[in-house]
Amino acid sequence: MGAVAIHPEKVLRDLRELWAELGRDQESAGGVLRACSMTLLVLAEDETDAEGVRRTLGVLMHHHPSRAIVLRAVEGALLDARVFAECWMPFGSNQQICSEGIELSADASNLGDVARLMVPLMVPDLPVVLWARGPRFFSSRYFDPLFPLADKIIVDSTTAPNARGAIAVLKEMRSRGRRIADLAWTRLTPWRETLAHVFEDCPDKPRQVRDVDIQYGGALTSTIVYFSRWIERAIPSARVALEAIPGEPGIRSVNLTGEKLNLSVNAAGGSLEVCSGAAVAMSMLPSLDHDALMNEELSVVGPDAAFEKVLAD
Repeated sequence: MGAVAIHPEKVLRDLRELWAELGRDQESAGGVLRACSMTLLVLAEDETDAEGVRRTLGVLMHHHPSRAIVLRAVEGALLDARVFAECWMPFGSNQQICSEGIELSADASNLGDVARLMVPLMVPDLPVVLWARGPRFFSSRYFDPLFPLADKIIVDSTTAPNARGAIAVLKEMRSRGRRIADLAWTRLTPWRETLAHVFEDCPDKPRQVRDVDIQYGGALTSTIVYFSRWIERAIPSARVALEAIPGEPGIRSVNLTGEKLNLSVNAAGGSLEVCSGAAVAMSMLPSLDHDALMNEELSVVGPDAAFEKVLAD
């Protein structure tokens, strides 16, 4: 991986030379397959965060090969670029599969010019996904010039200091025609799937629900706000209440009561426990680290209709 001046032609030439070098190195071992399904633009918080991004990209590339562009935008940073490749060898194969990447450093106050320079670095005719990490997205206008480049913008509103303020920012961006995805919503998938399965088995239950009490630990996050809004839309006749309780952060339980109904879903270690009368069922909670959340979100090809409706409320 070598530093170069940030001229798009030179960066693309360095990528071609990188592929040629990889091909020579692997010629006798089965060769190299170049894979790319999108341009994935990642806004890293700083150098330390960029190192974590590289590790995450190494995992994501297996399922979502892309040309990754990692941008470290900090005030006063010098403009430069580096090229790299992420390679892996599928089990039972002697051929490496590789995806390419570009690391950029730039002054955060000069991202308008950087956005214009980045256009030639994006893969033609493939989608562009922008992953904005950290809380700066919700408090700074530095990154506005980058938004028109992306077909989809992924954020994590749980990093913002104010949940409802962060959601307001996302609603405003959506009103400007931006397609937004929020990892705070993605974290709700196991809870939503569990309740949906319960109602699939008993389609009359939603009409029986009168009260829904959501208990959570720690601070009120956007994930909890989204969950309450989703339930309000799914069961419009129910009264939905939020209750803060001592304990680990996040959603701890949801209790649904009504006529001939007493149903609860509780977080118990690494699983969800569904209790309906004397019947108890367990389902495992999947990993909720950034690798797993991004892998799920990048698999959503079109708009997420459920999230769009919740965000519109």
